[in-house]
Amino acid sequence: MTPLKQLYIVPVLAAVLIGVFLIWLIMPSDFFIQTTFILLVSLLVLAVGFRWITYHRITRIRDQIKDIIDTLEEFDIDEPRKVTFEKSPYPIINELNEYLIEIIDRVRQNYQANKQFTQNASHELQTPLAVIKGYVELLLQSPNMREKEYEALGAILQNTNRLSKLNAALILLSKIEHQRFTDFEDVNFNILAEEVLINFKDLLFAQEIEIQKKETGNFNIEMSAALAEILITNLIQNAIRHNESDFIEIEISEDKFQISNLGKPSDLKPQQLFKRFKRDSEIEESLGLGLSIIQRICEVSDLKVEYQIVRNRHIVAIRL
Repeated sequence: MTPLKQLYIVPVLAAVLIGVFLIWLIMPSDFFIQTTFILLVSLLVLAVGFRWITYHRITRIRDQIKDIIDTLEEFDIDEPRKVTFEKSPYPIINELNEYLIEIIDRVRQNYQANKQFTQNASHELQTPLAVIKGYVELLLQSPNMREKEYEALGAILQNTNRLSKLNAALILLSKIEHQRFTDFEDVNFNILAEEVLINFKDLLFAQEIEIQKKETGNFNIEMSAALAEILITNLIQNAIRHNESDFIEIEISEDKFQISNLGKPSDLKPQQLFKRFKRDSEIEESLGLGLSIIQRICEVSDLKVEYQIVRNRHIVAIRL
């Protein structure tokens, strides 16, 4: 029982006991018994009524809070529809609703501004990068170029390509974080991995890398098909890029999709490599975003990613 209820009940009980005591002093015994019975019944009715009213109010407040939670769960930041809450007879609930609507409007405005900025920045960056790349490629075809000029233009072209890839990777991360992928379906990683490997067929052949697959079950999950393809593509691409042997292993079971390759020893802890722009590689093509993209896709898809290094073998496992 809460202190507030005790404050109501204690004086009522005290008044009833004093009344009973006074009646006992001044009234005959029969009348005292009848009066005491009436007072006790009245007290019981009062207690039951107070209990029922309190329970009714608590239930109504609980239902209204549940409606608020349900409305917030259905809230979609990309949906322009205005969020509304049912009007309550309790002023404090109405104040809460008004405050939540104000916060939601602010969050939506900030999100739209951030989304617009990302789209504009992407477009504005891609245009000058494409122009720079075009002019550099044109200059590289000039017959009067000297060796140092070739080297300088080659460095410009290399960094331009890097900036373009970096821009695309950051936009992808932004889309993942804002959950702008809605093509959910039952994805089979066994089949999807085969389809993705076809895209790397020429690269694997050129680098003389063999894919060793071990399948003991089907790895299925309900998620965005586009994100699943990006996930597997990044896993295979990272394994090829950092591979130091002539083979890469892929293991698939009902609860795990795992890819491993022999690589250089790392001074960084595996979890540090999931941080953006954190890399332990001298490879210029490495942006330091591959594992960040993998981790974010897993987080939004209810998957768990594990990365460990065992005797210079880099192992990345995706689990349900």
